[in-house]
Amino acid sequence: MKSFRSPLILMFLAAALAGGVYFLEFGRQSAKAPTSSSPTVSPIFGFGESEVKGLTVKTLAATVLIEKTGEKSWVVQSPQPTGAANEAIVSFLLTLFKSPRDRELKVPASRRSEFGFDQPLGTVEVRLNNQQLHTLVLGKLNFDRTGLYAIVDPSVDPNADLTVFIVPTSFESAVNRPVAEWRSKPVPAPPKASPSASP
Repeated sequence: MKSFRSPLILMFLAAALAGGVYFLEFGRQSAKAPTSSSPTVSPIFGFGESEVKGLTVKTLAATVLIEKTGEKSWVVQSPQPTGAANEAIVSFLLTLFKSPRDRELKVPASRRSEFGFDQPLGTVEVRLNNQQLHTLVLGKLNFDRTGLYAIVDPSVDPNADLTVFIVPTSFESAVNRPVAEWRSKPVPAPPKASPSASP
């Protein structure tokens, strides 16, 4: 009986030792594993479409002022004459505001022109129902042409360092369009004066 008990005790000791080694290694691996698989990405703007009261889109070609008049009705206020805005184009722009801010870069103000902010592709000012104003300034395409350089809510100090993000290239087509496309219907041409009959 004594000889049978001794190998049994050794077998239990070996199993306990193997279990201890296993749990020790498993604990090390789980401590090394990252807690989250991807970093948190912030949208360009955190407000919702329903909070927007008006938009001003400035490009090198024109400035378009659009205001919300009803629950979902948008009107082009400027350039004159006023008229209903193209809802699909306004909605497309508002949807792009939910795009992620990518690759934040800190840039000295002296390098503004390298990123296209001396003559921006476009500037979008957004007025909210609570009277807050937010601004998005769009610069050049980035080096591999996969995005546009952008500044979100730039500082009023022209010498302040710039916080530059990469935003989707879709913003180029969203803001850089003829004034006629912002309207839901073409503006009628003014009537031509008829030549007066000579006496």
